[in-house]
Amino acid sequence: RPLIPLLALGLVLAGAPVLAGQERTPEAMIGRARAAVLTPEGSRDAILKALVEVLDATLMILPKTDYADEFRSRVEWVRGSLEEGDLFSDKARQYLGLAYKLVAGGSLWQVPAELKAADSAKKGIERATEICIELLDSALAERKAGNDEKAVRRLIEFVLLVVTPIEA
Repeated sequence: RPLIPLLALGLVLAGAPVLAGQERTPEAMIGRARAAVLTPEGSRDAILKALVEVLDATLMILPKTDYADEFRSRVEWVRGSLEEGDLFSDKARQYLGLAYKLVAGGSLWQVPAELKAADSAKKGIERATEICIELLDSALAERKAGNDEKAVRRLIEFVLLVVTPIEA
């Protein structure tokens, strides 16, 4: 009888590395970011953590390409900036824009037109939240389909949308 709690504890501890490994998958990281976006009372720290995890996911799934080293360098710099709490850094947006250009075949990232034309700040925030969820869902779908470069592009679009101040 006294061995039952010890056996249960042993099973939990034996499964801990497996559970920890699952939490660090790109899919789990993107899922946590999605949950953070959907949480109405999401704190600044939760958003920063979600952005860092999304950037980590991009680095995990980035295919080996000619530009991979430059992309990694820029994203790692932005990641460090976010970890320091700098959410609206001009330099971070510039580096993310350059990283986006690398995975988007030279195209520049643009604020979605529907956000520029939003009737009110509240509608703009609601629409921005919807777009963020769409980008994260699209990244997961692209990842599942084996299109990692497109998934990375969607994730960078998500981070850019969050860190770019948008006037109402």
